[in-house]
Amino acid sequence: MNKTVELINLWAKYEEENPKGDISQFCQAYLVKQEQTAEKVAFWQSPIPPDSASVLTKLLGRIAKLHNLYAVGAFKDCGISSFDEFLYLNSLANTPNLKKTDVILANFNELSSGLLILDRLKKANLIVEQSDELDKRTKRLVMTQAGVGVLAACYQKLTEVNELCFGGLAEDQVHLCIQLLQPVEASMAKKWLADKKK
Repeated sequence: MNKTVELINLWAKYEEENPKGDISQFCQAYLVKQEQTAEKVAFWQSPIPPDSASVLTKLLGRIAKLHNLYAVGAFKDCGISSFDEFLYLNSLANTPNLKKTDVILANFNELSSGLLILDRLKKANLIVEQSDELDKRTKRLVMTQAGVGVLAACYQKLTEVNELCFGGLAEDQVHLCIQLLQPVEASMAKKWLADKKK
């Protein structure tokens, strides 16, 4: 069969099953279907969950855990002992004048755990507290020059870890993953924050 005719037939079938679907969704569905027929899902020394959402959750969790293990190992050379410490420094570098609770909530930690992380960063002289100009009772967090240097060094290490973890993916594949998963993260983060305020 002519490839153009085959593509038109596939689009027609997709459009019939998904009347509100657009071309980009069709392309994603087509690629997913091709991958499913090419290779069966498997986890290294671990069983496959019974449903697709659980497989995705397990896959994301295992990738995140392995990435974290490699990143923390690499960060030790920079004087950082956890991925959360890196995330906190990153938050402060990209959003100045944050309060402690702002940093903790932005990184989905409980207050007690977040305060311990901030305390470690202060003891390492990577951040300092400053009084708020408008409200003297409020303390704002600021990165020190040492903190700026450590964050830059961590990013260099993270580039190597990211290459190790995701180097087998083409740039388009990475962007597709981001495009598909970013709305999930945004929705869950918004719900988590709302639930915390109850």
